[in-house]
Amino acid sequence: MAVTPEPTLDRVVRFRRVFNVRDLGGLPTSDGRSVRRGLVYRADGVHRLADEDLADARALGLRTVIDLRTEEELARGRFPVEHHPVDWHHLPVLRRTWHAEDLRPDTSAAEFLRDRYLDMLVEGGGSLARAIELIADGTPALFHCAAGKDRTGVLAAMVLGLLDVSTDEIAGDYHASAAAMVDFADWIRTEFPEAATAMEDQPRQFLEAPREAMHGFLDTVEARYGSVEGLALELGVTHPTITALRAHLLT
Repeated sequence: MAVTPEPTLDRVVRFRRVFNVRDLGGLPTSDGRSVRRGLVYRADGVHRLADEDLADARALGLRTVIDLRTEEELARGRFPVEHHPVDWHHLPVLRRTWHAEDLRPDTSAAEFLRDRYLDMLVEGGGSLARAIELIADGTPALFHCAAGKDRTGVLAAMVLGLLDVSTDEIAGDYHASAAAMVDFADWIRTEFPEAATAMEDQPRQFLEAPREAMHGFLDTVEARYGSVEGLALELGVTHPTITALRAHLLT
């Protein structure tokens, strides 16, 4: 049975073959404002959009789609630009996806994920910076990876951190991916039972989304760079871009 996302997450966008889509709009900022709705979405495998899902996606009015997946993952398909024209950008954050060999048996999910997210800042820092520049344009944008949890979670944390959304809110939004992962696994078992075993054999750390992982990531960012803004500047995001991001996405 699919897990229903937390009631406070009225930002969830429902599709039939895509399972982890949320509007970042509606989240409160530390100074009493909020993120504008309908301007920036996080998602999982939007290459699966078709038929009714594609019609629902058109209703979002997307102008920009940012694909954070690897070159190898692109072979599975990409956002259907031939049916829904958008400004599509491939900005990979990893050179390869994780393997079981990357995991130490004594490492908790929170520790493993925190460290992998910090690695992304080195391996994919340029892509993350470019993605922030595109989102700062203020036209409706969607960014995604395969599961919409890890690479997407890091970019979402950076965008929300630059908008002065609290660490607790960012971690809560990240944790919502846990329910979506269950929905995706249920769909795989029904639609592609031959692939279900392979998914279930994944290390549990790859599939979890504990709040502690995002808190650990953001705490380390603050210790190393002073703030998410300090990180963004280190990666090459400019002050005018950060100003534009806030002007377009805050209300």
